[in-house]
Amino acid sequence: MTDAAELSLPTSTSRRFVFTTTEADAVALEALLKPTDRGWRSLLGYAFALPPLVIVSWFTRNAEWPVWFAGFGLAGLAAWQLARFTLKAERSRAARRHPVGATQIDYADGRFEGTVGGVEIAAAIASDTRIEADAGHVFVVADGRPTIILPLSTFADKTDMDGFVRTLRGRAGTN
Repeated sequence: MTDAAELSLPTSTSRRFVFTTTEADAVALEALLKPTDRGWRSLLGYAFALPPLVIVSWFTRNAEWPVWFAGFGLAGLAAWQLARFTLKAERSRAARRHPVGATQIDYADGRFEGTVGGVEIAAAIASDTRIEADAGHVFVVADGRPTIILPLSTFADKTDMDGFVRTLRGRAGTN
């Protein structure tokens, strides 16, 4: 067997994917679709911590260091909890926008059919379909249709995933 034959991917166009998508998968999709919106995360700590710290410093103008220490500690804890709550809300929003849960999707001849978290999916690969991939996911994005998220764990390996992405992009007419 030659090296080229060993590296060739299966030519079958029909595949079945059975897996469970999570909120983390939906967040990965959101990060891919809106990468410029992610800069605000670095400001969460400051946005939530500075107003309480200003108030603490105003109330403790003549206080000793233990009061300052306790006040800043409580303000920091409150800021941390608010940042966690905000990020949890973002994950929940991503999960509501993109179906998550137990998934069974069949792909045959340029068409996906199946269910994602109890939501019926039927989508054909067309010229307006975006095929996106990151290190651990394949995303099939089309306006007006649910997004299909395929994690790396559903493929044999990264090479198999990359080959599937090439197949989908070829079908959609994009490179």
